[in-house]
Amino acid sequence: MVVKKRKLATEAGGSDERPKYLPGKHPKNQEKTPHVDYNAPLNPKSELFLDDWHIPKFNRFISFTLDVLIDTYKDIFKDFIKLPSRKFHPQYYYKIQQPMSINEIKSRDYEYEDGPSNFLLDVELLTKNCQAYNEYDSLIVKNSMQVVMLIEFEVLKAKNLKRNYLINSEVKAKLLHYLNKLVDATEKKINQALLGASSPKNLDDKVKLSEPFMELVDKDELPEYYEIVHSPMALSIVKQNLEIGQYSKIYDFIIDMLLVFQNAHIFNDPSALIYKDATTLTNYFNYLIQKEFFPELQDLNERGEINLEFDKFEFENYLAIGGGGPAAAGALAISALDNDIEPESNREDLIDQADYDFNHFEGLGNGYNRSLLTEDYLLNPNNFKKLIAKPETVQSEVKNERSTTSDIEKTNSLESEHLKIPKYNVIKSMQKEMQSLSEQHTMEYKPYKLIQQIYIFSSKNLYSQATKPLLGSRPSCNQSWVEYIFNGNELSQNENAFSFMLQPMQTFLTLQSHLTSSLKDTETLLTINKEPVKSRTSNVNSNLSQPQQQENDVIGNDTKQDIENLTIGGGNNNDIVGNDNDKRNNITEIFDIRLSEGLNHLMFRCEDKISHETEFMNFWINVLP
Repeated sequence: MVVKKRKLATEAGGSDERPKYLPGKHPKNQEKTPHVDYNAPLNPKSELFLDDWHIPKFNRFISFTLDVLIDTYKDIFKDFIKLPSRKFHPQYYYKIQQPMSINEIKSRDYEYEDGPSNFLLDVELLTKNCQAYNEYDSLIVKNSMQVVMLIEFEVLKAKNLKRNYLINSEVKAKLLHYLNKLVDATEKKINQALLGASSPKNLDDKVKLSEPFMELVDKDELPEYYEIVHSPMALSIVKQNLEIGQYSKIYDFIIDMLLVFQNAHIFNDPSALIYKDATTLTNYFNYLIQKEFFPELQDLNERGEINLEFDKFEFENYLAIGGGGPAAAGALAISALDNDIEPESNREDLIDQADYDFNHFEGLGNGYNRSLLTEDYLLNPNNFKKLIAKPETVQSEVKNERSTTSDIEKTNSLESEHLKIPKYNVIKSMQKEMQSLSEQHTMEYKPYKLIQQIYIFSSKNLYSQATKPLLGSRPSCNQSWVEYIFNGNELSQNENAFSFMLQPMQTFLTLQSHLTSSLKDTETLLTINKEPVKSRTSNVNSNLSQPQQQENDVIGNDTKQDIENLTIGGGNNNDIVGNDNDKRNNITEIFDIRLSEGLNHLMFRCEDKISHETEFMNFWINVLP
């Protein structure tokens, strides 16, 4: 129908108005693709990256939220659901090192310690890759920015569910007060509030920075604005909606306020003045909400001067799914759909679900419901079962057999000869072959002296999911967690390359190194694909004050205790976690590793500063697509 209208307007003598922004990819003509920083957030000052937060059932929340957004904003999300076609865009995979799509995000696991922040980095990777490959002033780049914005808005509401109060008359009056404060703010007032005494002098105190954002953009002046921006918003509309009661909860108002400034970021170039003013107003609005509005609201509530209420449906479901952290509307909807029962009984069922153990089932393939078999089992499985079941009875039977052996030999010599025939022992035969190998086929054995142990493992959350799946769900046939231990005294420096394969969800690992010398006498280096990786202690405590360092030490001790518990429960690793004296002698460093799809090369290097001896361990890790 739209095509017919344009055709009639042209025939009548009107101008042929073609859209300025065309859909599809618009690759840059530059030979060198701009560098993409995969570990740096687009807005480091955002509360999503500054605060520690948690959403129950985070993986299901992600899947539910993305499905709803895709269904609601199909025109924006359609280019980012799948990876670009290798047939039609082969150059994309030569320029972009780490491709990302919504399907890739939905297939990954983010239920671990740094999962939420890594999820946000993967989401922002959608627009980072898009801006690196396409022209900045193209429709697909603008759509990618709106995709990231909409997803982060949903996460923001989920993160702050515990303080997403209903807007009553008292709360509305406070919000209007801070909205008017933002509208009347000048450059001087904003800098004094954000910077305090260190704010620059001679700043303008007359022009209000909010004036360009008060009304919607005129369609006649900028028709292309509405080709890009799918959710236009202005401060006057936000104020009107707040006054007439259009917003039911606080974060409905906050999201619309942020939408006003995010639209300016999407449409304008970063070098434009209005883009910079939008950034300044965003920072000032976040300051008013986080530093003034919520503290004042909490103080009034404690003194009984204001009544704060929650949405009953959301908060009851939030309690039902555990209340361990702020939950999301998506997660709550999932909980309501899964459990059509009262919150009290819902909570009891979830507790029973957490305590449910699947190890009594046979054939699950989890490897924890059977003990290891000795070589005797290969010789005679029936006798092996008797030894385990009734050891005393078997001993008495052995004595009786010894006493009657002579009688058996006398009565039936053929049968006695048959009983004396030894069965072939595969294990002993292999041991003899190993001992008889020629030295010309073996390299010189040179044990590690500096590196005592390298311990690589994945999230403990994956381990718990594999051993205790959700009640009613089908256990996974694939191993979703890994644990590799490399003992230096059992390995040779001349054979220092190791390789293993990981599933797509296992892109985040932790490497823990144990050295025989102190860190003052040794220098260590870990590289991933020739890029150095900082250890957790050096990365966290480099620029922290003394109280923050003490707090991180406590967190580090907790992490170390968890690692020791996991190691003790997983196997016999007595070399490192055997006794207290060994723990004091071991020098430990922990590295957080983020792998990319495909083949990754990890190299751990340790050098003694006194003797200048150097030792290496190389790991080739293939992450399946």
